[in-house]
Amino acid sequence: MMNRWLLILLTLIYLLFAKSSYAQTATLEMKVNQVLTQEGLVGASWALVDGEKSYLGASGFSNQREQTKLTIQHKTHVGSITKTVMATGVLALVSAGKLQLDAKVSDILPDLNLVNPWQDTHPVTVAHLLDHTAGIQDARFWHLVNTQARADSPLNTVFNKDADLLEVKVKPGSQFAYSNLGYNLLAMVIETATGLRYEEVLRLYLLEPLKMFDSTMAFTSQSGPFTDERLTYGHLDHGQLFAAVPSYLRAAGQFTTTVSDMEKFIRFLLSDGLQDGQVVVDADLLAMMGQPAEVASYQAGLHMGGSKGLWRRDRNQTLGLCHGGNTAGFKGMLCLYPEQNKAFFVMVNTDSETANYERLNKLMVEELQVTSPEATTHQAFDASDWYGWYAPTIYRYGNFTYLDKIFSTYVLKPQGENLVFSSMQSSPDVLSPLGSGLYVAQQRVSPSHVLMRAADGTPMISNGFSTYKMVKKTSAIGLGISLVLGLLGAVYIFFYGGYVFVKRFSKLAQEPMAIAFTMYFAFLLPVPFFINQSFIHIGDINAASVLLALASVFAPFVCVIASVQHVRQKRTNRLNLVMLAAFIQWMLVMGYWGLIPMTLWNV
Repeated sequence: MMNRWLLILLTLIYLLFAKSSYAQTATLEMKVNQVLTQEGLVGASWALVDGEKSYLGASGFSNQREQTKLTIQHKTHVGSITKTVMATGVLALVSAGKLQLDAKVSDILPDLNLVNPWQDTHPVTVAHLLDHTAGIQDARFWHLVNTQARADSPLNTVFNKDADLLEVKVKPGSQFAYSNLGYNLLAMVIETATGLRYEEVLRLYLLEPLKMFDSTMAFTSQSGPFTDERLTYGHLDHGQLFAAVPSYLRAAGQFTTTVSDMEKFIRFLLSDGLQDGQVVVDADLLAMMGQPAEVASYQAGLHMGGSKGLWRRDRNQTLGLCHGGNTAGFKGMLCLYPEQNKAFFVMVNTDSETANYERLNKLMVEELQVTSPEATTHQAFDASDWYGWYAPTIYRYGNFTYLDKIFSTYVLKPQGENLVFSSMQSSPDVLSPLGSGLYVAQQRVSPSHVLMRAADGTPMISNGFSTYKMVKKTSAIGLGISLVLGLLGAVYIFFYGGYVFVKRFSKLAQEPMAIAFTMYFAFLLPVPFFINQSFIHIGDINAASVLLALASVFAPFVCVIASVQHVRQKRTNRLNLVMLAAFIQWMLVMGYWGLIPMTLWNV
């Protein structure tokens, strides 16, 4: 009789908690659905871990065209959250004695022409690649958007076109500088050390021990020879379906998983590194994830930044160890709060240019009831030595350095006791002093910036993820003036040259400005081809990109001809000549920075 009542009591308790859990999940699903509708997103799936409890859920569609409902059984691409998995796998290899964090990359990959001015004192190590502190650039345009990569493309293909990609730009270990290329190098290190493809190594040393049987580092797609029927479709703006294609940077962003497997992964990251009583990752190594203790900004007191696959992130009034993910058709976030034994993973199968994804992250934080740290206390600091212009210490995208020098040059100036840190392409950060060179930005709960000095005494400012060094403003201003003059010349040629082209079409060969105007016809030629192809083809050698490259050469060439003819005819309209010269100088500047000819397959 007692056993029967005990059974009834246990059943009631189970139903009570099951109903509570269902209600919580249902309420969250309603909130997620509201965000999906308001932000124009197709679907989202998530895993929440709160102590011993877990909540898995999904909302929206896996295929909007067919109105197929998204479920927790569907698989998803995770973009750069792959790096967290990769980093954990490397730590598993280190724990198993297959790799050493302090091993020199040049020793493991002797044929790699890594140009490191600090080689004798600060060689690039495995740890530097893991931590994004190797000092190498991020990627090239053609790495990210093309259809030429294969599922088995050699990892070193990314370095074939540009030796500059293997040049170390800042002293290894000194600064955090996000690098997709670094994780491709990391995969090459794994393959050399083990003799196996890195995808297989990660399966053997991490995914299988964690029982993540629905996850793979191998390429999967929604169509074609690598189809996985459970893989949800990615979507672009307006619900356009996108089927995944192989990537040259696969080690940095190619991972397929489910929310159930991510829940297992999260629990492992929050553990002591044991799985079924066996060491998968040494506890001390696991504790190092997200702790960028080596970089200069950390030593200066700013504990933002990242290491070993996780970043210390200050958002939604909380501090967590996080990593975002973004790939064509998908965007998401992984965040852990180890002190509170809480975490979430959320992935959206829509890659939108306008949606506010942070709303979903905030929902997950609120659902977990993550507590906020104590408020910081403001304290005055004399920052007058730091007022001025700043440029990144490392430019992430090589050929686009020209644009970065214009749009990513920052100005630091006072605003009362606060500082304003702003550039042309971003909204200004208003920074309040916390003392000792530390500052906190609005909407942040902990120090977000630090003022420090380079070895030569030059003022620097860092947010833990990017570091900027004071520069003379003449360079940025000069390039900016060149850009403005070039655009003025282009607009003048379009309107005045177009007017002359129409007005005196019968005497076209005698009109310099009408001749210059013909460059716009050249730029019109590739437009239909670009419109009728997916964005993923932009980095391919095709009709659209070839015609654009030819047009970018034709434009300055035809303007030079127009200028020569203008002088020969002794025209009195000097404004025409000035505007032609303004446009030509802009083309020359862009040519100097490698953007003319505009070969999208090579930038």
